[in-house]
Amino acid sequence: MTNRELYLRDPTTLELLNNGVSKVSEIGHDERQIKTLRFELETFVCDGEYARGLERILRAYLDGLGREEQKAVWVSGFFGSGKSHLVKMLRYLWEDYHFADSATARSLVRLPTEISDLLKELSTRSKPLGGLRAVAGTLGAGSMNNVRLAFVQLILRSAGLPENLAHAKFILWLRSSGLETPVAKALKKSDCELLDEVANLNYSVPLAEALLSADPKYGSVANVQEAMRVGFPEITSPTMGQALDFLQQVFGGKDKLPCTLLVVDEVQQFIGEKIQRAMDMQEIAEHCRTKLNQRLLLVGTGQSALNTTPSLQRLQARFAVRVQLSDADVESVIRKTVLRKKPEREPAISKCMSQNQGELARHLQNTRFAYSNDDDKSFVADYPLLPTRRRFWEKVLRNTDHSGTKAQLRSQLQIVFEATRQTAIASEGRSVPRGAGLDPSGSSVVRQKKQR
Repeated sequence: MTNRELYLRDPTTLELLNNGVSKVSEIGHDERQIKTLRFELETFVCDGEYARGLERILRAYLDGLGREEQKAVWVSGFFGSGKSHLVKMLRYLWEDYHFADSATARSLVRLPTEISDLLKELSTRSKPLGGLRAVAGTLGAGSMNNVRLAFVQLILRSAGLPENLAHAKFILWLRSSGLETPVAKALKKSDCELLDEVANLNYSVPLAEALLSADPKYGSVANVQEAMRVGFPEITSPTMGQALDFLQQVFGGKDKLPCTLLVVDEVQQFIGEKIQRAMDMQEIAEHCRTKLNQRLLLVGTGQSALNTTPSLQRLQARFAVRVQLSDADVESVIRKTVLRKKPEREPAISKCMSQNQGELARHLQNTRFAYSNDDDKSFVADYPLLPTRRRFWEKVLRNTDHSGTKAQLRSQLQIVFEATRQTAIASEGRSVPRGAGLDPSGSSVVRQKKQR
């Protein structure tokens, strides 16, 4: 029997679609991203802190409905620990995203009963409140000089609206006035597209003509252009009130905000050491939790806990629900995705390990990586990796990769995946050699030395 026959998913045919990296953004109609999302849902390991974190977030939101405030959430963990993956899964489970073949996010993922029940309760309680909405993205994709502007731009991007606030406001006005469809149809007759013409809001004659044909009350094209210039001026620094108004218009209209999840990834990276950005983010979180009928759940992420840096400390009172990911979660993800075995094959692996216990105990003897009795519990789960070699890999990666990225989940997942492929056709009992792994540049085999 070969190693490939031991796995639940054959590593020679399995495609690691996201390469261990989850991108938090709206996928729209991008077929590649939709395929990747489906893969991520099907392989999501919801246990450990991932499960506790989801349960904590959902319970806190449900408890906050109808109360004075809705607590914001802070998800933290070292670089590559899976923060983005966790909040991305939350984003699509929240709305129960529907795929073209009628499969849904919640039907594809394996969830603990407690979390499934909380999601069902969320759906039930949201029905009289306007249903469920969810969006996700990063502030860094928008303005870097104005946090409120970047916040509004994230919301507009999620809805497929222009990031220019005046242009977005114009489209939202067309929509609320029932003019969007007739204006778009009139532009089509002139071989023009609505978004293209809105990009030249103050100068587009076709847009003015289309609006006049849809609503003759303006009388002339010149009057339409004047009305657009006066009614939709440039907004480069929105007030907090304007930001919340955009949010309500995009998600549900005035006073009709549904149960909404807003995931803002890489908040700490965006803030950096800039105190003013932290203060602006503090203001946004405060208004989101108290000014929107307790319907909006704001989730932010960062590598550090909120009490670790002067800038993040300002957010502690606003992000009251905390989720901290750990090394144990990384090992669990790798074992249950890339290394997961067929249950019926596990006894054979265990027997093989027992028969070779003496040899295994001699690996890296008299070093800090040497065998210990605790390794017995992970032999089957880690095979074809050996615990001694896993520890050795991690040490080598940390010492040779000065960027600090190869020792983390996203890189470990890719490295282990490649190692299982390299040993897939070997006979059962053939473990991954010491040097079977990518170097920190991702291009060649790591050449390791014993470190005593």
